[in-house]
Amino acid sequence: MKRFFISLVVLMWAGILNAQFTELGEARVGFEPLLPEVTVDGADYIFKVEEKYAGEFEEDPVAFLEKHCNIEAFLDLVRDDKNRHYQLEIKSTKGKMKAKYCKEGNLLMLSYRLKDVLLPIDLQKEVYRQYKGWNMTRNVHVAKGRKGIVQEEYYKIRLEKGDEVQNLKIAVNDSEAVEVASI
Repeated sequence: MKRFFISLVVLMWAGILNAQFTELGEARVGFEPLLPEVTVDGADYIFKVEEKYAGEFEEDPVAFLEKHCNIEAFLDLVRDDKNRHYQLEIKSTKGKMKAKYCKEGNLLMLSYRLKDVLLPIDLQKEVYRQYKGWNMTRNVHVAKGRKGIVQEEYYKIRLEKGDEVQNLKIAVNDSEAVEVASI
């Protein structure tokens, strides 16, 4: 019985010693900044920027542009005395944005068009209340502005009920829908 306990202690001690040694592989540490992919199309520069989460671009396209496009650094790379302005285009799965900058880096114009986005809750309620029984089959969010300020913003909504079709154009600041066409 004494031999059994001594053997058990030796086996446990050998197991513990063996578990203490772990061979580690080589670890590499590096830094690769996330730079947008830029395509040149004539005088236009098309940026392909990955969203960090789904819906980041649709949430606030202007803030997305400011966050992911360092215009000063970009202009330092592509500055040309011939160009008086630079037009950038950002594409997303839900739409695209165009921005025009002067050669000093000031935002002159911007516009974006997003398709099939989630409507603001108050607009959802209003459309549902006024068009009960209708199905929204398509919507487009359009905005245009100058100098970084959105001046015109509206939604184009297509509603269907059986064979009937209604197209609405609702300005963001308006509280009442305007019927554009009815079939």
